[in-house]
Amino acid sequence: MNSFIISAQGEIITVSPLNGSYFSLVELQNAVKGLFDVVPIKRNVGPLIFNEFDKEGFEIELTDEYIIVINEEGKFITPEFNYIATVLATKSKSIIPGDWIAGDVLICPSKMVK
Repeated sequence: MNSFIISAQGEIITVSPLNGSYFSLVELQNAVKGLFDVVPIKRNVGPLIFNEFDKEGFEIELTDEYIIVINEEGKFITPEFNYIATVLATKSKSIIPGDWIAGDVLICPSKMVK
């Protein structure tokens, strides 16, 4: 199962935990640039293809085995709207309609966060 950092600018980077099993506290904080909160994926989503940010497109499919790690103060510190994360969280019923996600996020299997 893949893990991704999705920036507010739409850059998508595939990442793995340094120890190969789970992300450390420091890795999670670095990924979202601060204190973090976990948003569970409540409903399977996808596959969704995002062509807006990448010429080749980016396809993602999420199940309830995934989580979205967000900056818990993202809307206050760097209120940059994260389009991709917001679409994924809305489609998976992880946030209420009209809510949004700010800043960079990490999407990973829940088993990679302890």
